[in-house]
Amino acid sequence: MTGKTILIVEDDGIIAARLHDVLTRSGYAVPDPVASGEDAVAVVAASPPDLVLMDIQLAGVINGTTAAQHIRRDFDVPIIYLTAYSQAEQLQRAKATAPYGYLVKPVAERELLATLEMALRRHELDRRLKESEERLALALWGADLGLWDWDIRTGTITCNGPRTELVGCRPGETRLSFGDWEQRIHPQDLAAARDALRAHLENRAPFFESEYRLRHKDEAWSWVLIRGKVIERDRRGQSMRACGIVMDIGQRKRLEENLRRLATTDPLTGAFNRRYLLQVIETEIGRAQRYARPLSLIMFDLDHFKRINDTHGHDAGDAILREFSVRLASNVRPSDFACRMGGEEFVVIMPRTSGDTACMAAERLRRQICAAPFQCARLSEPLDVTISIGVASAEADDDADTVLKRADEALYEAKTAGRNRVIGKAAKSAA
Repeated sequence: MTGKTILIVEDDGIIAARLHDVLTRSGYAVPDPVASGEDAVAVVAASPPDLVLMDIQLAGVINGTTAAQHIRRDFDVPIIYLTAYSQAEQLQRAKATAPYGYLVKPVAERELLATLEMALRRHELDRRLKESEERLALALWGADLGLWDWDIRTGTITCNGPRTELVGCRPGETRLSFGDWEQRIHPQDLAAARDALRAHLENRAPFFESEYRLRHKDEAWSWVLIRGKVIERDRRGQSMRACGIVMDIGQRKRLEENLRRLATTDPLTGAFNRRYLLQVIETEIGRAQRYARPLSLIMFDLDHFKRINDTHGHDAGDAILREFSVRLASNVRPSDFACRMGGEEFVVIMPRTSGDTACMAAERLRRQICAAPFQCARLSEPLDVTISIGVASAEADDDADTVLKRADEALYEAKTAGRNRVIGKAAKSAA
């Protein structure tokens, strides 16, 4: 490690001169030795060396340990102590300054050079480690991440980084048990998180990744993404330690939900749109056929809706559509799907519902609509609105188009028969 600068702090002139000669011959840059703690601090402040050889007992107000404390704290320069004494109390005070070694006077040249070389290398490694930790801390802060380290043998998870609460730690905590971590995961997400973790621990997946809702101290839930990897296994391949990161994905989840809502709902009424209707029909028909369960469709049309637009304006027509959608949604089951086909046509998909039951539900809704006039700011007085309804049930070999067509035919019959009525349409094979 030649080329490094070594400052000698020694009040014995003969020893200082000998040390200076040995270090100079060995290729180190050695400024003039100093004899007091005050001078040592001043020299280091003016031009920090790479290492200080510090005598513990010095002339002057500041002794060697006090000077070393200032130098380590303010300048991060490694210290190697020179001492002719080895009292326990003295060494204990020196130890508190985190020295990089001790040399007992008189010092053998070989021991001196070996100790210097090891101290300089260790300090370089410490410096690199510190820089890496600072970069990691900055990266975690910039990415808004939490860091976790799981000792699988003890079941202890250690949290680090700016977002330790994303791992599950409470304020002021840096550790939690594996059981506590699981308890803070939403019950609906726990099985998937366990499966993903087990797959990695058993070497069936290259890493662990899961998205779940995490409960905070205020009992609120937030979405997080956790990733990690086993970094230590025993001789039998059993997992011993895993590390990873966790991040807040609440904003992403909200964006996804907004995009899903925009893609699946009608912007005017808030009901599901035609695209989602076709997706759900395909899914529900497949489920009904697979489990031999009934499935029915109810198709609605607001009677004489063009007349409403022409007489009262499109704003009034839009208000009536919105009000009808609200009434429709409040009169269907949570398992049903209320959709707007387009214009003034709406469809309700009713899983596990026979045609007769669907017809009764449609008739009940028709009466409720007729019994309560529609009101909105664009109308000078309440407006009576009636609806025509067609009902169809899915048969064994039906697809979405077939069932929709049958419901549309039933709706057409209801309209041609005078409107404001319910018509159920059976399959031709059952007619």
